[in-house]
Amino acid sequence: MALTKLDKISDGIADLYRASFYLAKKSKKTGILLLLKSKKILGKKLTLDVNRIVKKDTLKSSHDYYFWAEKILDEFKRLKMNLSSN
Repeated sequence: MALTKLDKISDGIADLYRASFYLAKKSKKTGILLLLKSKKILGKKLTLDVNRIVKKDTLKSSHDYYFWAEKILDEFKRLKMNLSSN
């Protein structure tokens, strides 16, 4: 199964990609909003600790933004592969 526009799970996975993109651009507010939206849709399917990323002091330096953007992208890839294999 591929990602589709009409599927909520696919939308949640796509929001992870968008969150990663915005965090890599250091747009904290948009990145966090998309991450929380994705968590709401995906729920327990997410293995990433979203609460740890959302904490006030987590995103301080450029390195932090890139690190978490990469972790979110890894989660996106994992979920997309699992969706494709079903």
